[in-house]
Amino acid sequence: MSKAMTQRQLEDSIVRGLLRAAPDGILACDADGLIILANEQLEQMLGYQPGELLGQKIEALVPAASRSGHEALRQGYLKLPRRRPMGIGLDLSATRKDGSTLPVEISLSTFASNGETCAVAVVRDVTELRQMSRELKLNNQQLKRSNAELEQFAYVASHDLQEPLRTIAGYTQLLQRRYAHKLDKEATEYIDFAVGGVKRMQALISDLLTYSRLSSRSDAFVRVDLNEVMNQVLSNLEYAIDEAQALVQVNPLPELPGDPVQLTQLLQNLLSNALKFRCEGRPVEVRIVAQRDGGFWRITVQDNGIGIAAEHTDKIFVIFQRINGQERYSGTGIGLAICKRVVERHGGMIWVESTLGLGTSCHFTLLAAADPSGAS
Repeated sequence: MSKAMTQRQLEDSIVRGLLRAAPDGILACDADGLIILANEQLEQMLGYQPGELLGQKIEALVPAASRSGHEALRQGYLKLPRRRPMGIGLDLSATRKDGSTLPVEISLSTFASNGETCAVAVVRDVTELRQMSRELKLNNQQLKRSNAELEQFAYVASHDLQEPLRTIAGYTQLLQRRYAHKLDKEATEYIDFAVGGVKRMQALISDLLTYSRLSSRSDAFVRVDLNEVMNQVLSNLEYAIDEAQALVQVNPLPELPGDPVQLTQLLQNLLSNALKFRCEGRPVEVRIVAQRDGGFWRITVQDNGIGIAAEHTDKIFVIFQRINGQERYSGTGIGLAICKRVVERHGGMIWVESTLGLGTSCHFTLLAAADPSGAS
């Protein structure tokens, strides 16, 4: 008997220690809804003195607006008990002794005591969590609004800049054609510089328009055969492929949900880069392969070009970021930023693996099935 009592005392001591050490409030109530246990954390959380909650109805802790229906919910829960985990998205509150309310999350379970089913609840104060959630939601809304305004500005500005640029380009080229024989070499060079600058600005504006349209003027997803997309890309880049005398090997590609226009932009930009950044004196080889990876397709565009230094691999997808000189490689620095935005709109990721002087493998993933959240 003495040994049995010692074991019981040990168990009671462990339980009391656990209740004191628990970071959350813990309470238990019997089948009549009377509180039979409340730990120190719960009492402090709700403003009660030690032992003051014992014997009170659990409904005293329920906000007034929900109190009338709580008893029926409690009785129904005890008849059909089930574990309810913490943090399942319910917007719950508890009432303090002074009548104020406290945002909480509550997990529920049951245990048997003296032949009756009792309920035990773990109560967590989520005041800071709710505040952070509200701030995060507000920040996200502001960010979306800011991004939308920025995209609209980029679209309008780029669109409106096209007309004066066309005028400048037209008259500069007309000047070049009509009066080239009357100008000295230096004047001709100045005109060439002006024409070249206008053409670069037109290319930049065109790419900015493309970038700004990716979200605001996107088509709904349809089933896309990437083999057909790749055939169109090869046709579009036929001259560049012939000029580079490149061997482009395309393995079978999958069908998947997506925006065919944007996927064409994606593959065309990546293949164009592989052709542009080639090593002189080395036959150009580009290989495009696809591999299933869980719920995604991972597609790789591999080349044997000049490669990218390790410190630049994270920068190349930033808009306007150029790691090679304009004088040697043409471009606006927007192409890979467009690729990144297209891939992210399709629920995937894009990254590169490269060895300077040996070549680059650009990998990206695309969802194999439609996104249940409805990407658009």
